[in-house]
Amino acid sequence: MNRITKIISYITLIILILTFNFFLPRVMPGDPLSFLTGSPTMDMPIVLDEEMRAELLAYYGLDKPLLQQFYDYMLGILHGDLGWSIYFGAPVSDILTGALKWTLLLVGTATAIYIVLGIVLGAISAWNRGSKRDVELLTFVLSISSFPSFFLGMLFIILLGVNLSFFPISGAQTPFAEYSTPFEAALDTFRHLLLPAMTLVIAHIGGIYLLMRNSMLNVLGEDYILTARAKGLSEWYIMHKHAMKNALLPIITMIALRVGFLISGTIFVETVFAYPGVGRLLYDAVTYRDYPLLQGAFLIITLVIITANFVADMTYAHLDPRVKHE
Repeated sequence: MNRITKIISYITLIILILTFNFFLPRVMPGDPLSFLTGSPTMDMPIVLDEEMRAELLAYYGLDKPLLQQFYDYMLGILHGDLGWSIYFGAPVSDILTGALKWTLLLVGTATAIYIVLGIVLGAISAWNRGSKRDVELLTFVLSISSFPSFFLGMLFIILLGVNLSFFPISGAQTPFAEYSTPFEAALDTFRHLLLPAMTLVIAHIGGIYLLMRNSMLNVLGEDYILTARAKGLSEWYIMHKHAMKNALLPIITMIALRVGFLISGTIFVETVFAYPGVGRLLYDAVTYRDYPLLQGAFLIITLVIITANFVADMTYAHLDPRVKHE
C-alpha cells in the first residue's frame, strides 16, 4: 500500500509540474517572435506585417487558445514529442540531448568529487571536534564555499585561463580540433571540464561538509559507539563501520535534492565558461522566450529531481532496514 501511495504521489507531482512548466514561460513579458525578428530598438530590426506575424504564430501554434495549446503540449509529452524550438529551429529533444550529455558529465564529475570530499572532511572534522584540525577544516571549507559560483568561475578564468594559460576558458572541446586518438579527445574534454567542475565543487562542498560534521557529532554520542569502544575496537573501524554509516542517512536526502537542482544551478557556471550544457541552454531559452525549449528543459530537470529522490528512497532502505517496515 505504501508503494502504491508513493507511485500515485509521484504521478500527481509530475502532472502538476508539467502544468507549471507550460504556464510559467507564458507569464513572462515579451514573446518569442520579438527575438526572431529583432527588437525595435535594434539598428536593423525585421519588420513584420500582420499577415507574416499571423503565419508565424500559426506555424508555432501560438495562435490557438491557451487551453488548446496546453492540450497539445500534454499530448505531445505522452507521445514523446517535446516540440520544436522557436529560436533554434530544431526539435527540442535533439537540442536537449546534445546539451544534456555535457551537463551530465559536468554535474556527475563535480557531484562525485564534492560529495566524497565533503563526507570525508566532515567525518574527520567531527572525529577531531574541538581540535586544531577541526577548526582549520571548518574555517577553510566555509571560507572557500562562501564565494558565489559565478565569481569563482571568473576568478579561475582570469588566474588559470588568461594569466597562466593552464586551461581553456570556454567550451567543452576545442573548436575544429582533429584528434588522432580517442585519448586526445578525452584529454581535450577533460581540460575544458576541469575549471567549471572545480568551480561547482568549491561552491557546493560546504553544505555536505557541515551536514556530515553535524550528523557525525550526533552519532558519536550514541550508546553503540561507546559499546564499540568498550569492546576494544579500533578508532578507525568504529568511525568507518559504525559512525559514518549511520551519519550518512541525512546526507542521502541532501544529495538527492542537490543533484536535481545542480543541473539548473549550473546556469551561472555554464554561462561564465560558455559550456554547452542544459544550464546554458536554459539561459538562452529564457532570453529568447523559447517556450518549447523552456518546457523541455524544465521537464528534464523535473525528471532528474524525481529520479534522484527515488534513488534516495531506495538507498535509505539499504542503509536503514527500519525504513522497509514503515
